[in-house]
Amino acid sequence: MANILIYGDSNSHGTKPLKVLGGFDRYGAQARWPEVMARMLGPGHDVICEGLPGRTTVFHDPVDGGNRNGAEVLSAVLLSHAPLDLVIVMLGTNDLKPRFATSAFDIGKSVERLLRETRALLPEVALMAIAPAPVREAGVLTEAFAGAEARQVGLAGHIRAAAERVGAAFVAAGAYVAVSDVDGVHWEAEAHTTFGAVMAEAVAALIDVAVPKAPGGLDAPDPGCGGLFRTLAMQVPRDWVDYNGHMNEAHYLRAFSDATDQMLEWAGMDANCVAEGHSVFTVETHIRHLGEVDIGDVLEVRTRVIEGGAKKLHVWHELRVGEALCATGEQLLLHMDLSTRRSAQPRADVGDWLRRACAAGRDLPLPEGLGRFVGQR
Repeated sequence: MANILIYGDSNSHGTKPLKVLGGFDRYGAQARWPEVMARMLGPGHDVICEGLPGRTTVFHDPVDGGNRNGAEVLSAVLLSHAPLDLVIVMLGTNDLKPRFATSAFDIGKSVERLLRETRALLPEVALMAIAPAPVREAGVLTEAFAGAEARQVGLAGHIRAAAERVGAAFVAAGAYVAVSDVDGVHWEAEAHTTFGAVMAEAVAALIDVAVPKAPGGLDAPDPGCGGLFRTLAMQVPRDWVDYNGHMNEAHYLRAFSDATDQMLEWAGMDANCVAEGHSVFTVETHIRHLGEVDIGDVLEVRTRVIEGGAKKLHVWHELRVGEALCATGEQLLLHMDLSTRRSAQPRADVGDWLRRACAAGRDLPLPEGLGRFVGQR
């Protein structure tokens, strides 16, 4: 079990995108990415978030004040929560304000200073640096971040280099999430869900913990209520782009696979279930591409169990952006006994959940496109 400290600014604090200058609102604890990460890591890990809106790496804020110099209070924060196994630093966004007149190179060096000071105070601690998602000059914060888009060029690379020099792990948030169009700085709720899942995997690799494959973080539904379950909600990351400038076809399969995994996790097929020898193998998948999905879009997958509870699991997925149906996925899976590598009945609790989910949608009309094969008009 690990004690993990996140040292960040408003996007760790959970500040919502600002519609009015001087306004303020915060996501509930369950929606913020540090809490999403903590849930996915599982019980026993102590995840402490020290996120202060407006915090910089090394600068006093002459306008807003408020002890926002991250270097000045770092030692007090570290010692307040010691002993620690991992310290995660995600700072640099606020350094881009014109009042600080700094560069991407110097922001990277400032992050390096924080990492080195942490290592000096806590020699055994593991470190991770996160390059913040690139800002945009938009909305009520346009003037507050005037010129930031130009100054941030190369920032992720400089923070990566700083992390390498110190021996810290590195994650580029901009590879997975984008800032909100509302104010160009803060994140929508879906981005917190996505990034919390990304961070759970990254942290698990450092502290040797197994986490569910699915992006997760969604509350488990009652399988007897409703036929379609919301199994995935995420913002399309930048590295899912293809040469046409939209989401690559391989990632539709990933989205549907993650949606299936989320549903199976709800049903009880977690890491312990697989360790006992109960799993599923995919036999067939059919995907229809009905509309473009762009990088930065917030997509949602809803899933229906067409047949489930016995050896066969037949599921139907609908992938939407807003109200637009952009793709459907149909999958046939077989429950397997991993000791024999042959099909088998699911574990009793898993089978019961899937039977109830199937029964809940029995009176619904079959989806248009179910059972389709590749054909031409």
